[in-house]
Amino acid sequence: MKTLKFTAILMLYMIQPITYAQDRIIPIEAGVERTGHQNKSNSDEDRYSLENLCRKLYGIGKFETSDRDKNGKASAQLGRFWVYGNTLFYKLKVNNQSNINFDIDFIRFYVRDLKTAKRTVTQEWELYPSYSYGTHDKTVDAQSSGQYVFALDKFPITKDKALFIEVYEKNGGRHLYLKAKQSDIENAKSFQ
Repeated sequence: MKTLKFTAILMLYMIQPITYAQDRIIPIEAGVERTGHQNKSNSDEDRYSLENLCRKLYGIGKFETSDRDKNGKASAQLGRFWVYGNTLFYKLKVNNQSNINFDIDFIRFYVRDLKTAKRTVTQEWELYPSYSYGTHDKTVDAQSSGQYVFALDKFPITKDKALFIEVYEKNGGRHLYLKAKQSDIENAKSFQ
């Protein structure tokens, strides 16, 4: 009987390997997408409201920067955080001032300790957006910029931890690293 249960789990892994993988990376895919890591309790109304809120935030012209990073002639800016209910929204802007296109391989989100002493273990856990908007375009063309909006479920963060965002270039070395501290997240602006 136990062999039968193991076989069923193995079949599920073959059908849906991403949901059972340990180290997952969120790829940037074509179109406005929902990630497969969303809770099953969310209905179509929740998806619709997430899409509308992301679209509204995407259309806000003013970009208030909370953190930035520059590598080569590519740079990234992390915008101000927004909150609606139990969902945290934020904007990410990638600027490409070079004459070579910046192809985004993946964007990674994780919470990690700010300071670690020598010979201590760093605790880190990865976060997965429940919705993303603007990710239909994986390439930031030369001399232009791309903007993305991500929705994350609320998560606990203390003063000794920070949210880190990594933007990796495909087949390149211009990787961008951004950091949001507890104060940035706690000062999130609410949707009206």
